[in-house]
Formats: sequence, structure tokens, C-alpha cells
Amino acid sequence: MGNITSKFRQKSTERALPGSKKSFPYLLNIPMFLYLACVLFVPMIWGISLSFTDKAIGGEASFIGLGNYIKLINDKEYLLSLWKTVQFATISLFFKLILGVLMAVVLNVEFKGRNIARALLLVPWTLPNVVAVLNWKWLFASTGGIINHIMKLAGLIEKDIVWFGTASLALTTIIVANVWRGTPFFGISILAKLQTISKDYYEAADIDGAKVWQKFLYITIPSIMDTIFLTTLMSSIWTINEFETVWLLTGGGPNGQTQVMNVYSYKTAMASMQIGRGIAVSVLAMPVFLLIISLITKKSLSDENM
Repeated sequence: MGNITSKFRQKSTERALPGSKKSFPYLLNIPMFLYLACVLFVPMIWGISLSFTDKAIGGEASFIGLGNYIKLINDKEYLLSLWKTVQFATISLFFKLILGVLMAVVLNVEFKGRNIARALLLVPWTLPNVVAVLNWKWLFASTGGIINHIMKLAGLIEKDIVWFGTASLALTTIIVANVWRGTPFFGISILAKLQTISKDYYEAADIDGAKVWQKFLYITIPSIMDTIFLTTLMSSIWTINEFETVWLLTGGGPNGQTQVMNVYSYKTAMASMQIGRGIAVSVLAMPVFLLIISLITKKSLSDENM
């Protein structure tokens, strides 16, 4: 009798709520969509709308269409910031990738103290970025800086080098700081992939008389290419978006030679109080980030379907 009653209730519930089983998972996602709308979509749409206005701090916003974008395209300072962003990101990503691969290969070999070395690898990644950058500023200081002091002791220089005073050296300092912080991400990601490669491949290569560089070139590199691809894409977003390192070390100087896109956007929006044009800088960069995100998503989905 009890079973008959429960079945009757179940059928009556299903008739009362047609399709409830199919719609229930979507109902559970409503809080997540509301959260994303509040913290992501609404601010993004509001920001894009402001980029079509002459909004200034403390002033009213008037619609000016594509005025901000036209001014940016014709602004030599903005074009220079784009070029400096490309320089900074390309060089930083190159060295982070090379050093990350080397660190991963070394830490994949068994040796005494390997666990300690792996823990030390995480230090740059775990430190607060502001603290790390201020340490680099002290290291590269022209007066009392430890790098100048060491170079003097080694007899490499006679006078203090003004690291932040020339374009090439200032760009070098922010690249060094960014590479130091970002390399562990490459190292950890690639190391995790290396540990999944079967030793049978290397043993078979040893039997065939393959040399170390041949095993690295024909076994290791192809096996970690997917990880390298995804890691580089993810790191490129963070590198292009870098602000703290550049702002705290050089402020975009000297003469705008280290002024990357985010620093230019900040100066335009806050120092010049042109909110609309400052936001337009970020909107122009949005297609690049969407392309990178789509590539990451496409690659991740293809790996899951394999």
C-alpha cells in the first residue's frame, strides 16, 4: 500500500511540474548567473558605455560617439604605449618560457634537496607583488642599491648606474622583475606535465642510442607543447595587464619609454581626469583578451574530448 501511495504521489508531482527534472539544474545556476551579472557583465557594459562619452571626474557625461577612439588612434603617446606593451610582453614571455622549461627539467631529475628546491621555486609566485616590486626598486636604486654595489665590488663599473633614468635600462628592470615573478608559473605547470611522461619512452630511446638532446627534442618537447601553449596564453593575459610593477618601478618613465597600456590608461583616467578616454583604452584591448580566452577555452575543450 505504501509503495502504491508513493508512486501515485511521484506521478502526480511530475504532472504538476512538467519538465521539472530538466529545468532543476538550470535553476541551481541562477545564483551564479546573478553574481556574474553583478560583478562582471553590468560593470563591463557600464564601462563600455562610458567610453562613448566625455566623462571626466566630477563632471557630467555627454555622448560623443567614437570621439575617444578617434583621439586615441591619432595619439602618438597611446601608440607608443601599445608598442612598449608589445615589447614588454614579448620579451618577458620569452624569458619566462625558457627559464620555466629549464627549471622544470632540472627539478624533474631526482637529487638531494629536490623538495626544498621545488618549495623555493614557489617563493616569487607567493610573495605579494607590491612587496616584491619594492624590493626590486631597492635593488636597482642608483644610490645605495645593492646591484650597483655588487658591480662596483666586482670592478664592472666605477660610477653608479641610473637604472630608471634611461629607456633601455628602465625597460630591462621591469622585465627582470616580471620574469622573476612569472617564471614559477611556467616551471610548476611544465613540471607537472613532465611527471606524466612515461619513462618507457626514454628507456626505448636509450636502447636506440639516442643522445640527451635528442630525447629532449623528440620526446620531452612534443609531450609538453600543449602545456606550454596554454601556460603562455594565460601568462600573456597577466603580462599585458601588468600595472603594479611598471607603476611602482618607473611610473612609465623616462619620457614614456616604459609606459605600457595600463599605465597610459591610468594616467589618462586619473591624472588627466578623462574617464571616458581612459576606459576606451581598455575597451580597445578587449578583443585581444577575448581572442586569448577563446583559444584557451578551445584548447581545453579539445583536450577533454580526446
